[in-house]
This record gives sequence, C-alpha cells and structure tokens, in this order.
Amino acid sequence: MAQTNIDVSRLVAVLDARIEADKLSWRQAAGQIGVSPSLLSRLRNRQRPDLDAYVLIVRWLNMSTEDFLEREGHREEQPELTSEVSALLRARRDLSDGDKMLLENVFKSGLQVVRSTRAEM
Repeated sequence: MAQTNIDVSRLVAVLDARIEADKLSWRQAAGQIGVSPSLLSRLRNRQRPDLDAYVLIVRWLNMSTEDFLEREGHREEQPELTSEVSALLRARRDLSDGDKMLLENVFKSGLQVVRSTRAEM
C-alpha cells in the first residue's frame, strides 16, 4: 500500500501567498484559521500538522485536502503554481465566484500552452 503524505512545502507556499494577499501577520492568520500561532510556526519549519489543523488550514484556503497530498513515488499532477494562483484568487473579495473560476481556467490554459511550447523545444 502506498503511503500518502502532506506536501508541507506546497501547503506553506499557498498559505504564505494567501496571508500576504490578505495583508495579515501569521499570528492574525492563525486566529482566523482557528489554530495556534505556534502550529503555523512549526508548519513553516516543515513539520506536518495534525489532521484537525490540516483540515482547518485547507478550509481557510478554500481548497481541497487532496490539493496537498502526494503519494509515495509520485506527486500530484497539479503544479504548485496553479495551487498558489487558485488560493490567491479564492481569497479575493472583489471578484465573484464566477470571475474567480474564469480567471483560474484562463491561467490553467495559459500554463498548459507554456508547458506544451517547452515540450516542443
């Protein structure tokens, strides 16, 4: 049976992007998430969160728990960049859900074009 792990580096990158986008301190973010500031500090030091904290963090990011899981031997296909952009878009209060979805799809399409162009080189 393959072991499933949390990609802590990706989680921290997306969390950091959201905190920066919202112009929050890590302490303020911890308060909004419902976890202790020390838990976020440990996370930034690449320590895995417990399941309850993981769920709270991912919900605060408006993402799926699947977005940060990797299976032994192969990483999830969704690139970190897409996860970060998605988190930033979801954090925006000045965009409707439809606008966010449209921009996310435009970004994903653009990234596919970039990758396919690189593959041809």
